[in-house]
Amino acid sequence: IFHNVGSIGNLSIETSRMENVEEFRQYYDLNVFKVVSLNTQFLKIFEEVEDRVIVINITSLCAIKPMGGMAYYCSGKAAREMYFKVLAEEKKKIKVLNYSPGPVETSMIDYILREAVNENLKDVFVSFKNEGSLLKPEITAKKCIKVL
Repeated sequence: IFHNVGSIGNLSIETSRMENVEEFRQYYDLNVFKVVSLNTQFLKIFEEVEDRVIVINITSLCAIKPMGGMAYYCSGKAAREMYFKVLAEEKKKIKVLNYSPGPVETSMIDYILREAVNENLKDVFVSFKNEGSLLKPEITAKKCIKVL
């Protein structure tokens, strides 16, 4: 199973001003809790063939490196990554991979450039675009398959 669901979260508010608990909860519902719930159901179904199960969580450098202006995204990715690390620790027969695809050329980049209030964050992604550092989705997908 590939866990690739995700949203970037609200980029128009600084971390120190994140007071809307409901918005934060909705973000975590989609990006963390529903992933855990789906994974739990998947593992129940395939419990008898656990040694053939492969679980891939699409993560990000943002799970371990804070990026100003991306508190929703960074904290959600960190929570997911740790959940899957704990799963791997508990279920030794299951292959668990936290795969970070790198900066990928998707609509997420345009969203960041359009919505981010943090200028440093915008600068990072403008640099990725201008330097040609963004990866094509099919390239990083092939790399993921090679790792498996």
